[in-house]
Amino acid sequence: MSCRIGLLVLPLFILILVGGPADNTAAQVTYGKGSPGAGGFIPILSCNQAYMGNGKFAFQIQKGKGGTPGLLGLSVQPASFRVGSTQILINLVPPNLLLLLPVSLGGQPGQPGVGTAAIPLPLAFPPTPALAGLDFYAQFVAFDYPTPGSPAASRGLKVEMTYPPVVFVGTSVGGSTDPHYFVDPLIPILLKQANSTYTDNCTGAEFAYGGMGLFIGSSIRHQVNYADVSTLPAQWRTIYTSSGSGCYGMGYDKPNRRLYTLTNPGNNQRELVALDVVNPSSPNFGKALGNTVMMAGGNPMTERWTLAPSGKTAAVLVGFINTITLTIVDTDPKNLTYLKVLMKSPVPVSGLGGLSLATQVRYTQDEDVILVTIQNAGANPGEIARYDVGPAKWIDHNPSQTGIQNIGPSSAPVALLGSAPTDIEMAPDGTFAVISGFAGPGWAGRLDLVPGSVSHWGYQTLTPGPSLRGAWACGLSRDGSLMSIGTFPSPQLVLVDPKTGKLVGTVGLPGASNVYTVEHR
Repeated sequence: MSCRIGLLVLPLFILILVGGPADNTAAQVTYGKGSPGAGGFIPILSCNQAYMGNGKFAFQIQKGKGGTPGLLGLSVQPASFRVGSTQILINLVPPNLLLLLPVSLGGQPGQPGVGTAAIPLPLAFPPTPALAGLDFYAQFVAFDYPTPGSPAASRGLKVEMTYPPVVFVGTSVGGSTDPHYFVDPLIPILLKQANSTYTDNCTGAEFAYGGMGLFIGSSIRHQVNYADVSTLPAQWRTIYTSSGSGCYGMGYDKPNRRLYTLTNPGNNQRELVALDVVNPSSPNFGKALGNTVMMAGGNPMTERWTLAPSGKTAAVLVGFINTITLTIVDTDPKNLTYLKVLMKSPVPVSGLGGLSLATQVRYTQDEDVILVTIQNAGANPGEIARYDVGPAKWIDHNPSQTGIQNIGPSSAPVALLGSAPTDIEMAPDGTFAVISGFAGPGWAGRLDLVPGSVSHWGYQTLTPGPSLRGAWACGLSRDGSLMSIGTFPSPQLVLVDPKTGKLVGTVGLPGASNVYTVEHR
């Protein structure tokens, strides 16, 4: 175990490192490449969600060399440089460096891959607006070599300070005041339910500013609306109204404080529109800063899209029946090609039963692969297409057959995803994705991935217990430890451990149907 004495100085507050039980959950956002060192294993550094009030916040180290000493470092800026063959991913120059803490791994001494440690850093203080959204960066380095050489090092871990976990659920029920819900997933319990014009036909949601703010899109009212959710009930207002079509999906670029939605900006075409969301108090808040031009080529059946984790590109599905084109758009405002189309590629679909619908698209955390969920008619209606971004090609999961075979009934091994996949969410550490589907009794599944590798995949059906009928949307907690699934006609939010499929709890959603949006703070 680690030495637990020291000071971690962050802007505006001091955390005192003391002992205590660690909450062993999945990682936050990983970045960079790890270094294997003499043991041949890359240590895995993870943590649970760094929300203010989390007295069980802790770092976890796994897969190190047993009995090895090392250092856990934290900084306010990332870095990337080599010491020998070891990649260092935190900034070691004061005042960027916050902490270097001695750590000693447990496990059988000298045995590679068995070294572990838990380093508690309790965040037992109330939510503070000045700290919300603060990022810091962590890495573990293990001195595992028997003679002088290059040590092993984990990937970097980017951690954001947030308000306590809340799940927002948006619906499309009918009428002009669709209900929305805020759920505490830790208890779990319904915190607040309201019917509002601001959440009418909710098509997407994004928390921002460390969880103090929430953006949602409305397809019927053609609006982007914003809520202050630092306390409940939420305080809503409209910040953008499109010229002639609904606002589909939300994408928040935190580094550049820009928000993206898919809508008609005035040219009768579906375009990605960038909005200024630098400061909620600014008169420019919600102002349109630009949009793509003829991105969809006049195709009105364009609704599903996603922003890359870095915010630098967006993946858009142009069309969604049979003929579907993956379109990648530059969303980095520093580039001369900003809001220009970078690439188009037809999505391979099997056409089982004569009908294929593309229902959702997501990047992996490292942005090396794009996943597209597809519904087919017939007995095996689910598949997932995988696009390898580097060589710009679709991945074939069964080369023995002609054409591109997606993960599904034609892949090797076969993966029967269940009926009608509707939503997919990527874990923040990039090691897996979760999927939900609505037809029949409903279902949920997990797709296992290896960061930096497009060759490995595995699929597992999750069986949480209660009926998942009508499971349109799913979500993942900020640390990847909890999956939430919105269901109807028995409206509830089903909470599941995505690693095991074990039911964590259910929360009733009175009056809900067509749960289109589930988003975790």
